[in-house]
Amino acid sequence: MDHIVIREAEIDDAEEMISYLNIVGGESDHLMHGAHGFQVPVEAVKRRIQASHDADNSIILIVLAGEKIIARAELYGYPEARLHHNAKFSISVRKDYWNRKIGTMLMTKILERARNMNLRNIELEVVADNQAAIALYRKMGFSDVGIYKNYWFANNVYRDAIIMQKRLDD
Repeated sequence: MDHIVIREAEIDDAEEMISYLNIVGGESDHLMHGAHGFQVPVEAVKRRIQASHDADNSIILIVLAGEKIIARAELYGYPEARLHHNAKFSISVRKDYWNRKIGTMLMTKILERARNMNLRNIELEVVADNQAAIALYRKMGFSDVGIYKNYWFANNVYRDAIIMQKRLDD
């Protein structure tokens, strides 16, 4: 495997992150946007990265192979006091790097950071037919807690999403 580095995203990563998200969006129907569908201004991405630095319950990690982002994961912690111990999770990996344990390594780092942030719950939604992601989430201790019917729409097909949660206080 290529030499990879996992680190927290920095403001200067914003443009490369946009490029990455537009590429990875075209590699799978299981992400929020398709190819070139991440049309967020660079300044907004910089603000999101800065917000993750400023919050005590959020983080964006990237995986680099050389200077190229090949994977990204985010914990987005709720700012409200009564929900502050919860975070939403998202992850993506470039198709060229699937099945190389990068998702597992990245999730392990995210969960370690979540525990250090004193988070108690991490939640996510995953398209019900994304078996590889579901297997990874279950391996990492996530459990199904519900289903959103007809939640996902890609290629003119509605699909359900499974709502999953990992409790860190167990």
